[in-house]
Amino acid sequence: MPSSPFGHPHAKGECYATWYAKKKSKELVGHFGFTSSDQDDIEQQLLLSLLERWPKFNPAECSPTEFISWAIGRTVADLIRDQQRRLEAVPTEGLPIEELLNDEDGSLPVGCIQPDPAAAIELSLDVELVLSRLPPEIQETARELKTGNVCEVARRLGLSRRTVRNRLQVIREAFERAGYGDA
Repeated sequence: MPSSPFGHPHAKGECYATWYAKKKSKELVGHFGFTSSDQDDIEQQLLLSLLERWPKFNPAECSPTEFISWAIGRTVADLIRDQQRRLEAVPTEGLPIEELLNDEDGSLPVGCIQPDPAAAIELSLDVELVLSRLPPEIQETARELKTGNVCEVARRLGLSRRTVRNRLQVIREAFERAGYGDA
């Protein structure tokens, strides 16, 4: 296994990891509350996260550039989620999140991110079981939260954000009681 994600060539002759991190940090500027003064910090966070994830790289599952794209994409998603939590804001108009997360062809390396199908099926069944034990209005909120943030769900269901957050807390507690989560 290569000891570093750096040095893998890019079509332009640059290191793919540094080029991709710079590209994604530039794309985030002006979206989700990120400003041009955040760009260097974002780039550093993307590269640091890549270094932390690099020991998990398995060349038998995907190429170095695929893994780099996947790792940086995951960090972009985390940064966006954290920023939205901080600002409690709806995403700004502009680039769709899929475009920010994926490379030009829109695909992530399958071998790097797909879980074991049996474990995924078991987890899906566990999720359905936990949700089925909740009141119908909480179940509806959980279904809506699969595709939207707190603000969007509140708007779609005609509820206050506080009510949606309270229901989300009930959902979290139900999963914690079922053995999922930090509690």
